[in-house]
Amino acid sequence: MRLKTLLATAIAAAALPLAASAQASCQDDERLYAMGDFLEAQRNGTAEPLRLTAETYLNLTPRAREIIGDNLRLLDASCNAMQVVDGEPPAKVEMAFPVLYNTFKDAVLRGDERTSGILLRSFRAEPMDSAGFLGLFTLVSEDQAMVNQLASAAGIATHPGVSSSQNARCDSYLHHADLFVRFGGQVKGYNGKAWYASGSNPEITSVEDDLTRPFAPIDGRNCRISKNTVLATATAAGAIAIDMGNRTGWVWAFNGGSMVRAAYQNWLEAGAPDDARPQSLFD
Repeated sequence: MRLKTLLATAIAAAALPLAASAQASCQDDERLYAMGDFLEAQRNGTAEPLRLTAETYLNLTPRAREIIGDNLRLLDASCNAMQVVDGEPPAKVEMAFPVLYNTFKDAVLRGDERTSGILLRSFRAEPMDSAGFLGLFTLVSEDQAMVNQLASAAGIATHPGVSSSQNARCDSYLHHADLFVRFGGQVKGYNGKAWYASGSNPEITSVEDDLTRPFAPIDGRNCRISKNTVLATATAAGAIAIDMGNRTGWVWAFNGGSMVRAAYQNWLEAGAPDDARPQSLFD
């Protein structure tokens, strides 16, 4: 179990690579690097629309976007061209979440509300498998100001830390998984819905991967991540999330894990129905 826990931590560390892009195979229009020539052709009414990846477009300066206007075709993840209307695509464009998140974060930190707004209205996170989504249960930051800034820009609430100490003041937090859900991301299991479980230990387990992601304490007196918010986020991403209870033995390595594994096998044998409600195992 320790090896699997360490593997889950490694997945989390690699979940948001700065350079990852689902559009790596799409090529930007070379005229982007000769903007003066493009502007002259635009004035003469002879400029053909620029073809740019969504990532490139979102990283343009406001002045460059103003020059290009709607004379643009955005390339989606399959390199299909989409016309832009009033600076935004007419339908949501899917992007790999690491690229989407990093672009959003950069826009928020530089105060670019126009770009962050376009991202929230017109882009959607590509689906993730169960192991990849598990890696998104990492804190976006330990800086409270940044956490609040990102949450406010995304229009979502932060999660308050929980503590067993009376009158404890805990920091609030936000996971990358929360923003994945905000961008419409869904987690896909290998046989339909993904399954996650959490018991009395501060951790969450991907049932089909048999991978466990532990949660470190957060700032404050005996403060920790709330199991309920983690399972609620997994549910919002389309997963089956199981609360194994708070008794000492109800953890993945012992009684709780045995019951969930049995329920998962029964679910598979039943054809993996979407309407299954195995949460009732521990009611």
